Amino acid sequence: MKVIVFGAHSSVGELVVSKLMKNGYPSCAVISNENQIETLKKLGANELVVYEEKMLPTLFRGYDAAIYLTGINPRAKGGRTVMVDHESVIETVKEAEKQGVQRFVMMSAITANEAEGDESRDIGAKEMPDEMLRQSKLTYTVVQPGALTDKPGDGKISAAVTLEGNEAEISREDLAEVLVMSLEAETTFNKTFEVADGHTVITKAFSSL
Repeated sequence: MKVIVFGAHSSVGELVVSKLMKNGYPSCAVISNENQIETLKKLGANELVVYEEKMLPTLFRGYDAAIYLTGINPRAKGGRTVMVDHESVIETVKEAEKQGVQRFVMMSAITANEAEGDESRDIGAKEMPDEMLRQSKLTYTVVQPGALTDKPGDGKISAAVTLEGNEAEISREDLAEVLVMSLEAETTFNKTFEVADGHTVITKAFSSL
């Protein structure tokens, strides 16, 4: 399975690329500028692409799966608004579907599924990319992590459609492992779930979804 990684230049993205290499997955790292090329090469990316929007209609050719980190907008050199990021995800999902990608794993926000009765939420904006992916013909997985930490990963997590508590955390290393392991874990297919630090090994946590 060949995997293309959007947001590969982020802290989680670098870990994803490294774990793909260790697990035998050829990868393409989609990055925002040339300064990131050497780092991603050293981490094991087989191909590197400095993102330009005009590339999108052909970018997925030869790839079976995509991992998309939604906090990183591939067409932005710096910070951009939430809505621009969402538009970028939606465009990417549409092209992945059009170009025959089989698997699409997306790192979303744990707040994307806030209670419908919460009057403070921005209705429609947070859910758009997730919902677009769910309505596509792609075999999708949406992973909603808790607050990210730099603690070393231990391969143990909590995973559920909704996790209790508003202060959930997960190490970047364990999150990257969850994203990579989701690629072929059938219990994660066409599922949206939250992840946080926990006491259950990842494969066993997946089996309870």
